[in-house]
Formats: sequence, structure tokens, C-alpha cells
Amino acid sequence: MTSTQPPGAGTAMKLHQMRHLITVAGCGSVRAAARALGVTQSAITQSLRELEEGQRLALFERRSSGIALTHAGQALLRHAQLITAQIAQAEDEMAQLRDTGAAARLSVGVTPWVGQSLLPHVLRAFRAELPQVRLELFEGLSAVAHPRLREGSMDLLIGRMPQTASGSDLHGTALLRYEATVVARAGHPLANVRSLADLADCDWLLNYTPSEEEALVQRIFLRHGLPVPAGRIHLVHSASLLLHLVSHSDMLSFCPWPLIECGVPQGRIVPLALRESFEPHTVGVVRRGHGRMPWAAERFVHHLMEQVRACRHSPDPVLQRVFRSIDVLA
Repeated sequence: MTSTQPPGAGTAMKLHQMRHLITVAGCGSVRAAARALGVTQSAITQSLRELEEGQRLALFERRSSGIALTHAGQALLRHAQLITAQIAQAEDEMAQLRDTGAAARLSVGVTPWVGQSLLPHVLRAFRAELPQVRLELFEGLSAVAHPRLREGSMDLLIGRMPQTASGSDLHGTALLRYEATVVARAGHPLANVRSLADLADCDWLLNYTPSEEEALVQRIFLRHGLPVPAGRIHLVHSASLLLHLVSHSDMLSFCPWPLIECGVPQGRIVPLALRESFEPHTVGVVRRGHGRMPWAAERFVHHLMEQVRACRHSPDPVLQRVFRSIDVLA
């Protein structure tokens, strides 16, 4: 049989391969990408192998620390991001053109302290305006949210802004600024120390993506002239689990001040009064690309901004503590 495929041409690419490529590039490893997408590592490995074989190009470099894109992989990644973003926009437009009685869907990631303070007020206003929209809410830790945004399963993140070049496909609008600090359980044997150097032998429980790890350890340890505690940093993808484990163990963490104010019963977790200071973080509205947001996402952001203004003057003591610990930027 004579092939109709032009000499040198690759086989057709599939959408799931594009999504796997985006997520692996964002997460830095197949294992992290599989966890973010909720699929097996073998499924992603097979998908990427078929993609490389179909294109007759090496798209990845396997390293001991994870996986990196080759020049060809970087080129394909740019196209994959555009393709998945365009498909998401097309699906949104088709949803608007369908029967107005059909339920639309909006998937939103929300950083934990925003979820525990502002989110109930935002949801009340949003649902009053758009009761037909079905919401899917994620705890918006960046380790989970950024890959979901990139591969299209999340529409919007109210959370930490991308910090590195690998997040350049994500567009963020700054909203709130907050500081973070080292925390321990009440009664921790080192609760009264005044320097990070005194914590060298402690175990740490932190949240980060592979692409953020360097910036995080720089912020906590290296900029203060301290080595990274080898083998003592552990990763967690849930704020509630992080707080629970820290409050019931001698592990330390690096927590946003507003999460301390609203995320745990007062006095169970305490900030350490260290001499060292830490650079602030910024929370914003993060999404794929720079085009117009889906209509439901636009309305969600509108109500978020309205509630930021309204809740600044709330009599609720939790909201008062939260707003004393942040700066409003918008």
C-alpha cells in the first residue's frame, strides 16, 4: 500500500497529548503531572512517548531532577498552550449559544485563606446573579492550580501570582499583598527562638511546585545565608492537612499571615518572632493567556472585587484580623 503521508511528516497530534505536554512542562515531572491531572504516570508516559514518536523528534530531556523540554518541545509547548486555550474559549462560546436553560460551568481555584475569609461572601453574590452556573471549586494551592490552568481544566485562580518564567503562559492581575512567616504548634520546644539558624535540625512542611522550589528556599533560607535543610523539607498539597500536621507535630511551616488569622483556632499555631524578615507574596486573579475571560469568570471576578471593598469594613472579627494582615492593591 502506498502511503499518502508526505516524506518527513509526523502523525496527527491528539488533544490529550497537548494537555499532558502542558502539565508536565508546568509541573517539572511526570509524577507531579499525573497527580495534578488525576491519571496514572504510565498513561502520561505512554502519551508523551507516542507524541515524540509521531513527531519524530525528541521533545524531552530526562534528568535526575525531573523532565525538561528540548528546543522542539518548547516550540510545541507554545502551540499546545494556544490550542488548548482556543478550545476552551470555543467551548465557552458554544455553551452560551446553547439553550439558555442549560447549566454553564465555572471552575475556580481559590487560595486557602481567601477561601476561608472572602469566598462565602463572593459565592452568595455570584449565585444570586447567576444561579444557573455550576461551580467547581478547588483549594487553589499553586502546586495544583497552575497545572490545571495550563491544561484547561480550571478557568480561574484567585491565588498566588506566577513567580517564574515557566509561568509566563499565565496572566495575573495583582489584588492583595500579604506577608508570610515561620509557624509552629503552640508549645513547640523552639517556639521562643529568635533566629532561623536555631531551626536547622527541624523538619519542614511546605507547599510548592517544582518550578517554585528554588524561589521558595531562596526566600526562606538562602537569602539569610543559611543552607537548605537537606532531607528535611516535605511537600503537602492541602492547606488544611498542612495546618493539622503542624499543629499536632514538631514540624514547622511557612504560612501566610491571613491564613494564620482565619485558618486555625486562635492559639493552636503560633508565628515565631524571628529576627529575619521575608519578602511579601501577592495574590491575584490568574488565568491562561491575555484574552477575554469567559463571561461567568468575569462576573465572578466582579463580585470578588466588590466583596474585597465591602469586607474591609465588616464587623466580623475574623475578617477584621485578615484585613489587618494584608494590603489591598486594587
